[in-house]
Amino acid sequence: MRRTPLLPLAGLAVVVLTGLTGCALGGTPTPTPSASDSASPTPSETPTAAPTEEPLSVPALPGSALLRVSVTAASGDQEVRLVLTFSRAVTATSATSAIEDVQQACPNAIASQLDSYPGFQPVGVLRSTLTTSGDWPDGMTIAIAGGGVIATIGDGNNVDPADDPEGGFGCAVAIVTGSGEAKFTSLLIGDQALSVRESLDLQVAHGHYGIESDSGSVIWKDCVVQLSSVAQRYATENNWQLPAQFGDGCQIGDAGTV
Repeated sequence: MRRTPLLPLAGLAVVVLTGLTGCALGGTPTPTPSASDSASPTPSETPTAAPTEEPLSVPALPGSALLRVSVTAASGDQEVRLVLTFSRAVTATSATSAIEDVQQACPNAIASQLDSYPGFQPVGVLRSTLTTSGDWPDGMTIAIAGGGVIATIGDGNNVDPADDPEGGFGCAVAIVTGSGEAKFTSLLIGDQALSVRESLDLQVAHGHYGIESDSGSVIWKDCVVQLSSVAQRYATENNWQLPAQFGDGCQIGDAGTV
């Protein structure tokens, strides 16, 4: 909340006027007032101006972006600002190498989902970039969720390698352990009965996006979500849950997506 500074008030001097002459009543002589000392003004303390907090500002969303979430994670006297920007989804034919990277890192997670949804296949990817500023709280790790939460891998010194146990969901999110820039690729799968573009659009519309806790005692504050016109349409038509409804980190999207 932006605070308005208190301005110091000018010192006020109260002057008591003396030596005024009254009116005569019924011929009665008007008493002559005796001289008296004027009251000295009492020095007043000058209020100390309260420090103002800089208003939170965020840069405009790039035209190539789908959406962006930004939030501050604080613990003790350490806090870091996290900014996660999602680019618009790319079809499988335009992202063959990216899909191969995810498939190599998370074969079990992908196979389990394709088994659960017969007739589905990879239809594209969603890329995102995380930037940080400030002091990373000791022991804090965060999870990055993107798209359909099928499999997300990260690239950066501060990103854990993908965890892909057989029959598990270890690749659903990417785990970040420290400051620095990191890039992520999230796989989207869709129904082969639809066109690739229709299927991709449907998967993004029912996606889940954002930053959440993985471990560590963290206070989250100043969560800001910026939506492109396309993401705004998805949010309205599919009743996306808002950050307050998730209650952790800074997240938006379809809470039921697997």
